[in-house]
Amino acid sequence: MRTKKRMWTLVWIATLFLVGTATFAGDENAAAAAPLYRVLVVDGTKTLNSTMRIVGLATGIKQSGLADVTVVLADDLGSFDEPLVGRPLPEEPYDLVLIFPRGVDDGTAYAIWMLVGGDPNRAEGVGQALALLGEGLHAAFAGIAPAMGPTDDLWAGLTAALYVQTGWLK
Repeated sequence: MRTKKRMWTLVWIATLFLVGTATFAGDENAAAAAPLYRVLVVDGTKTLNSTMRIVGLATGIKQSGLADVTVVLADDLGSFDEPLVGRPLPEEPYDLVLIFPRGVDDGTAYAIWMLVGGDPNRAEGVGQALALLGEGLHAAFAGIAPAMGPTDDLWAGLTAALYVQTGWLK
C-alpha cells in the first residue's frame, strides 16, 4: 500500500511540476478550464494488469486538469517499433508522447519511452519534469522497465525528432 501511495505521489509531483513550468496569462478561470498540455499515451502492452496501470496513470494526469490525455492502443508493439506509422495525424501536435511497449508486462521491454520535441534540458523545467515523471513511471511499474527520454537513449531522441517533423510532437 505504501508503494502505491508513493507512486501516485510521484506522478502528482511530476504533473504539478509541469504546471510550474507554464506561464498563466489572462483570466485564471479560463486558464483552469483549458488543459495546458497535450499528452499521447500509446499502450502496446498485452495484459490487463499493465493496461490498468496505464489507464490509472492517464486518468491521474487528466484529472489534474493540467493535460488533455489521449490513449491509443498499438497491437504487438515491440520495444523499438514505431507505433504511429499509418495513423492519421492529430489536428494539433502533442507536448508529450508516452510509449508503453509489449514486454512491460513480463519485464522484457527495453524501456518505457517519454518523448518530447527538442532538447528537454534547454527548455526551463522540462528536463526536471521528465525526471520526476520517470520516477513516477518507475514506481508504477515496479522497475520492470526504465523510463527513458530523448537525453537517455538515441532511439528516443531520433523518434522524438521524427515526431516533430511529422507533426506528432511540438
